Amino acid sequence: MKPTSFDRSSVEVGLSPSQDQLDQRKGWYVTGAAAIANFVTFGILFSFGVFLTPIADTFGTSSGPVAPLFSAAICFYYLFGVIGGRISDRVGLRPVVAAGTIMLTTGLFISSQATSLWHLYVFFAPLVGGAVGCCYPPMIGTVGLWFKKERTFAISLVLTGVGVGTLFVPVISRLLIDRWDWQVALGTYAVIGGIILTCCVFVCSTPSTGAQSVQLPLRQIISSPKFRLLYAAVVLLGPGFYAPLAFYNDHATKAGISSHYAALLVGLIGGSKVVAQLFAGSFGNRFNGMRQYQLGQVLIVFGLTTWLVAGSSYALFALSALLHGAGWAIFVTATPTILAQWFGVENLAGTLGMFYTGLGIGALAGPAVLGFVIDAVNYEAAISVVIVTSAIAALISLFPERTNN
Repeated sequence: MKPTSFDRSSVEVGLSPSQDQLDQRKGWYVTGAAAIANFVTFGILFSFGVFLTPIADTFGTSSGPVAPLFSAAICFYYLFGVIGGRISDRVGLRPVVAAGTIMLTTGLFISSQATSLWHLYVFFAPLVGGAVGCCYPPMIGTVGLWFKKERTFAISLVLTGVGVGTLFVPVISRLLIDRWDWQVALGTYAVIGGIILTCCVFVCSTPSTGAQSVQLPLRQIISSPKFRLLYAAVVLLGPGFYAPLAFYNDHATKAGISSHYAALLVGLIGGSKVVAQLFAGSFGNRFNGMRQYQLGQVLIVFGLTTWLVAGSSYALFALSALLHGAGWAIFVTATPTILAQWFGVENLAGTLGMFYTGLGIGALAGPAVLGFVIDAVNYEAAISVVIVTSAIAALISLFPERTNN
């Protein structure tokens, strides 16, 4: 019989008979490969703020027409996340990651040869964004299948790859752009990123979870009141979630901060994210997942508020980045745990991919719109908008656990 409720009582998480016999060593190899893949894909994507001004200068435009490129890439990331997640739940992880490897290499190489801005919209946004989607939700879902007691910690290690990539790759991007240009940087990433992801493909594998695995139809999952409320909250969170990644570098530079220090701001988000993620992963099983989720959203609101009042103070910019990274880490570490408890670990990749399309919608309506608000008014107006939407999201997140299913 299909379960009639989405609570843990009806869909047991990771209790299949073969779970205890899984090869834990192989599971840790898969975890390491997932962390490395996320380091590469997210590091490149989240370096966009460093590329924004050079791209605009090359094509003789302002930040307004270029900023939606980041939003478009994020949307493709979430679109491919839900598709790749469901495919991974059914046929395994390796073919999905292989597809992502091809997309990343192709998208970066063609983008490095771009002679017009529209080339980046046609190739960078769908292929690089799609590559991230082919790696992130499927890998988290698969790592969740490999572990039972250590699942939260293993997933936090995968997510740490995102933070480390966000810490180092923007700085490397700045050095490459200053030494050569942004197109050489993308070409370099095409070669190196393709080689690394190809190695990860051979390590990726999916365990057998036994005959009692419960595969819920996607429509059954998204019809849950719990899912719908949390999804509404994450849509509103999206603009504030991604605005710092897209605009920190440009805003800080225009405020009089040197380009090298400005590039470090996104790195601070990554560094803070790594520390908070390891902490959340180590102690995640001891605390309520929903409380962690709510705390993460509150920290993001505080980080955005600090950004609003930063002015030309690099210390406040840095504090904002640290708060944002910590909030982001706690939020994303708690999310897989919550969804696995509600809908089962066997459905985690697809459910996570579907859930994160909410962030994609928010990202489309966020940096894309904010770029034009910045051009028309100023940064303070744009930041105020995302503070309001993020605060509303934090309030909505108080209610899903009060529903019956």
